[in-house]
Amino acid sequence: MHRVALHIVLYTACLLSFISCDIFEPRTPEEPTAARGNFIPPTEPEIVIDNFVNAIDERNSQHYIQCFIDPLTSEKQFKFIPTQSALSQFGVFDGWTVQDERNYFENLISNIPENAAFNLNLFDGGFEGQTSNEATYTAAYRLTAEHTNDGYPHFIFEGTLRFEMITDQSNNWVIHTWADLSDDETRSWSELKGRFKL
Repeated sequence: MHRVALHIVLYTACLLSFISCDIFEPRTPEEPTAARGNFIPPTEPEIVIDNFVNAIDERNSQHYIQCFIDPLTSEKQFKFIPTQSALSQFGVFDGWTVQDERNYFENLISNIPENAAFNLNLFDGGFEGQTSNEATYTAAYRLTAEHTNDGYPHFIFEGTLRFEMITDQSNNWVIHTWADLSDDETRSWSELKGRFKL
């Protein structure tokens, strides 16, 4: 009889401990990009460049888009100026927005396997005409994107980028104009955007 009572007491104690630990309660899901990536508040224009390169290396669309001006909180609108070659080849660049930038980027990274290369190298970069709230950055680039689109077997994109930056309402630096410059002998970033724009 004592043994039965002991079993009942132990069973009840175990049951209460499971209930009190919320073992059956669902966990709050984590944000997909919250646990990875390095985004530094861009209090200087140089930090925008670091964040931009890191967002590509990390395939982090949230941090990538944070490098650009937010059209909801600014009078200025984002502007992308493609190469002349891409402009004549693709009919997608008229009125290109930050949302178009996000769509292209997310479509591209969804087509790059985890173990494939996706990185950006900048060369001879520098700022000019910098004031307290405006700056222009120019650099030669080499973008490697080993995607799985069999109909487009090109993985290296080269040219020169020019970012025009301003400070936003929070005094953070953002890119409001991106001009892509390239010669006809290389495949440009604009071409990649044209191919992967949704």
